Amino acid sequence: MTDRADPRDSDRHSPPLRLEWARWGRATLPYVLPPLIALLLLGAVWELYIEISNESKFVLPRASSAFDALFSDPRRYAENGLSTLWVSLAGLALGSGVAFIFAIFMAHSQNLERALLPVAIMVKVTPIVALAPLFVIWFGFGWQPKVAIAALIAYFPVLINAIAGLRDVDPRTLDFLRSLDASPLEVFRLLRAPSALPFLFAALKISATLALIGAVVAEFFSPQQSGLGAIINIEQRNVQLDEVFAAIFALTLIGVMMNTTIVIVERLTLSWHRTSITARQ
Repeated sequence: MTDRADPRDSDRHSPPLRLEWARWGRATLPYVLPPLIALLLLGAVWELYIEISNESKFVLPRASSAFDALFSDPRRYAENGLSTLWVSLAGLALGSGVAFIFAIFMAHSQNLERALLPVAIMVKVTPIVALAPLFVIWFGFGWQPKVAIAALIAYFPVLINAIAGLRDVDPRTLDFLRSLDASPLEVFRLLRAPSALPFLFAALKISATLALIGAVVAEFFSPQQSGLGAIINIEQRNVQLDEVFAAIFALTLIGVMMNTTIVIVERLTLSWHRTSITARQ
């Protein structure tokens, strides 16, 4: 007669799900709590300034009024916030992906870098407000121009940092891999890509915010009245500054969430890197 394994034995050896959630909460709390405290302090100072100065609500509303507007119709801001978040993430992925592909070629060829980098700078310095109406004409009235604008404004930090990261390799390790007749693809996979990861995460923290700005600007010009940018545009015309600042608060929350997520992923991914070790100390 064979002994059957008791399923409760595996439960004894595996940590409870509640303990895993507690560990995750303790790990993420240092990234979530400080910005929340800072935002609350900013709101308190804002409220105190309005109380002292008696500023007109048509110039600067109270922070409490903006929060009341935000929570009086949370579904409106949640749905439009998700629309803006989707455009931002899609633009960030598209812009970062294209920038990283170009960075691979430019990092291996200085002549190609000299030829393409001025073009990238020219596109970067072109005012996005001037390009947004053209993108609507070129790509139509759907989500495509919004994603394209968000990608266009988010690509440059990834491009510059990726080039620097792909070139910032240990020359001794590079010589060792070449002595083993490693192919360029193997050198990229084993050396250049890992070396570029810290640079890429630093760029993503900047590009995520830029993609969010690009999404809002695109929503200003889009015929589709969706997204937090559309709310800001409409309520500003109606001189409903409470609603405008409520949308800005929602944008702030989205930006903090995006940045916090990138920081957490960076910490988990680059736990081997010396900067992560220093940060833990």
